Amino acid sequence: MFDGESSGDLLRVMRQASRRRRRERDAAMERVICAPLADVVRECALVHLPPAAATRLRLVHPTWACRISSPLFAVVHAAAPRLLSGVFVPSAGFLPFDGTDTVPSPSLSFVPTSSDLVVLSSSHGIACCFSPHDDAYAVCNPATALWTAVPSPPRRSWPRPAIVVLFDTSIYNFRGDYTLVCPFDSAPGSGAYFFQVFTSGTGTWLITDAMALAEGLVPASGVAAGGTAWWRTSIGTAVGYNPVTGRVDLVLCPGDSGQWEIGSAADKLHCAVRDGCDVVVFRLHEHGSWVEAARVAVSEILQSPWTSTEIVEIRNPEPADEHAQDAASDETDSLSSDGTRAVFAAFSAGDGVRLLSFQSAEVEVVVLAGRRLVAFDTRARRRREVVLPDQVGTEWDGAEHAAHTNTLALVAPVILAAQPALAE
Repeated sequence: MFDGESSGDLLRVMRQASRRRRRERDAAMERVICAPLADVVRECALVHLPPAAATRLRLVHPTWACRISSPLFAVVHAAAPRLLSGVFVPSAGFLPFDGTDTVPSPSLSFVPTSSDLVVLSSSHGIACCFSPHDDAYAVCNPATALWTAVPSPPRRSWPRPAIVVLFDTSIYNFRGDYTLVCPFDSAPGSGAYFFQVFTSGTGTWLITDAMALAEGLVPASGVAAGGTAWWRTSIGTAVGYNPVTGRVDLVLCPGDSGQWEIGSAADKLHCAVRDGCDVVVFRLHEHGSWVEAARVAVSEILQSPWTSTEIVEIRNPEPADEHAQDAASDETDSLSSDGTRAVFAAFSAGDGVRLLSFQSAEVEVVVLAGRRLVAFDTRARRRREVVLPDQVGTEWDGAEHAAHTNTLALVAPVILAAQPALAE
């Protein structure tokens, strides 16, 4: 028990501490309020700009150059929620939805190969690409032209490898470490899939003991969501594998399995399903059930005269300068209340819709209608469009593509594990 004098001293100390904390809080608020606008933009706004725009702003001031060039800025930029930048399409390379959110080389020519690269998967700005002619693999950041070669997986069952990139966006990933997950069929037509995992830290592929029983895994459908690599199958299921926990998940399509596709939104697994004249978006609940997240009419996606629409028309896959493409819509549209935007792609053929894989941070539906690739924001009712270049033939139905979001994420160099010496 405290006596009266001790209680008074304790109360006096507590009041002094409270006044000191109040003065410190007021001083901090005053520093923020009185901070120059340039400092506020440098510290708070630059991280939300596309990589191309942020890189140009390094010329504003040495402090801006130091900020943008720091590894911490690259980590924060990769973790910031942002819209889908565009789609990698065979024979045409990268097709951006925004004229200011481009990459230096749409065909990824900075990666030395003897044939055109196929982008297999992308996550938070990091893409895994493959050269069919060389049977060579590389992981790169298309926005910064950073890249590193990776060894071929020991097992592969398809002409197009079913590799999915998993990229850690935590503040501790200053190296830009990543993981590649590639499933393979234990025997042709067996329906039993095993998983092989490559990590940039070890530089080797590891074949795991995990197995998934599913038929008709679609190699080009792979997406990353919450540290798990997911693929769609042709029998209306989705298979997921988490290399950290070793857990294998299997979920059923919530609707017509003939017209559905999986994707990542806010790092959670989503799927888009055609329901009559609508596209319905579902989010996978943590307990394994699907919850409806959005619904939009196909007619509204393709015809919405009350919204402002800006179109990027791409004629040359690698323009001579940054002004060769028309300006597209900016990124000033507000985020949804929960910061989630799921991105979906669909191919329109007559009155039909074919859904493709997607990734983003909010709910946006992307539709391929004729030669137009339309991104429709279901919350703001706003569209972004890009016209397919002549390099994309009419036979392309969207079956093979890779959704990509530009960031300044670092790419960890691969240190290949030394091979054991042969015994003499």
